[in-house]
Amino acid sequence: MDIIHPEKLSFEYIRNKAEEFRSQYVKPPDKVPVPIIEIVELDLQIESIPIPNLLKTIDVDGFLSNDSKSLYVDSDIYMDERNLNRLRFTYAHEIGHFILHQDIIKKCNFRNEEEWLHFREDMSEDDLFIFEQQAYEFAGRLLVPLNSLNVELQKVTDKIELFKSIYPDNNISLYESISRFICKKFAVSDGVILRRLKNEKINF
Repeated sequence: MDIIHPEKLSFEYIRNKAEEFRSQYVKPPDKVPVPIIEIVELDLQIESIPIPNLLKTIDVDGFLSNDSKSLYVDSDIYMDERNLNRLRFTYAHEIGHFILHQDIIKKCNFRNEEEWLHFREDMSEDDLFIFEQQAYEFAGRLLVPLNSLNVELQKVTDKIELFKSIYPDNNISLYESISRFICKKFAVSDGVILRRLKNEKINF
């Protein structure tokens, strides 16, 4: 199996790719929450294949097949509505790989979760970090578009001022409180919002 070495892509490039994807598939493009599961299954015609114990077996929620025709996902996460936000991010993350890494993934001949695990293990630690962080950034920017994030922050300026008064010297707690307050709008976890605030360099 070929060992892949992902290209070092700038955040600006990745974000532009996320914006291009949204413009093509999200109608209207500023719609939130982004209907990512429907886009994957209906528009991209990528089949969802639930796999029992996938998370326990290879420590991931899901992965894209090397021909990009199937998305394998842990069946417990897929079937439990309480995990919907987590599932949505998994789909967005794998679409990040689909958009950013499709050419190199299709060169790797893995057919099941065991072979996929070997594919990841064959990558160097640095390459794996780059590979995953690029998909994380794509997913975050796709599900939490910057314009929509700024709109939501403008709506809750009173809450932000309250949080600032509670945590005048603790930026971590301030950002965490803001993230928890607005994450439902985007149907993502507060951790996803926290990452967006940091990566977009939004200050309060």
